[in-house]
Amino acid sequence: MGLSVLCAGLPVAGVIYSFQISDGVGKTIVLFLVLASIVVWTIMIAKHLELRRAEKADQLFMHAFDRQENPLEIFVRGPAHPVSPMAKVYAAACVAVKREFESQAHKQHRALNQIDLSQERLTALQIDAIRKVAECAAADQILLLEDQMAMLGSAYTIAPMLGLFGTVWGVMVSFEAMGKQGMANLSAVAPGISSALLTTVVGLVVAIPSAYGSNRLNEKIRFLSIQMENFSEKFAARLQQSFLYE
Repeated sequence: MGLSVLCAGLPVAGVIYSFQISDGVGKTIVLFLVLASIVVWTIMIAKHLELRRAEKADQLFMHAFDRQENPLEIFVRGPAHPVSPMAKVYAAACVAVKREFESQAHKQHRALNQIDLSQERLTALQIDAIRKVAECAAADQILLLEDQMAMLGSAYTIAPMLGLFGTVWGVMVSFEAMGKQGMANLSAVAPGISSALLTTVVGLVVAIPSAYGSNRLNEKIRFLSIQMENFSEKFAARLQQSFLYE
């Protein structure tokens, strides 16, 4: 009953009528905006689910990292937390640590299987280089998180302008028809004005959710980005505590 009342209160019939009497340009703009709305909602829902999974995975990884005594323990045990962007930053940093140890072993003419993590040491310059590797890996993960966000920004920027273009076009056509008739007949012009305004309405329907969704998603991406940047510093600090030459 409530749904019927709501639908009855909406100018659905007027919207359909305005679309039907629109010219080719107006119909093309409306159909394009409807398609853009579908794409925008698909991106926002998919990105929301992706960020929520990433946040939960980061929390699980961070909890596991804080519990280990050796900062390389998770890496030595094997791949873990594949969904976590922070874990990928950690893996990249650990690979850099492994290369430093292998380089030291090569210079000392030791076999790679003789590397003992409890005995190896790193200089401050090596740890700083590893930190930079972690920061680069974090930047790469941030770019992946921001994938398709530019499309949302384009949607809430272009949709109103495209709708306004359709309205201006429709009004221009209506006044041209009124000029050819040689008289200002409101009943003859009103349908054309109505169809012209339809594109602006559809443009705003696309733009408003896009702007809100984009802001919320960017806020979540910024949070995850700061978390990864902080982890790079935290990992470097743990390396100093465990492996820095004294």
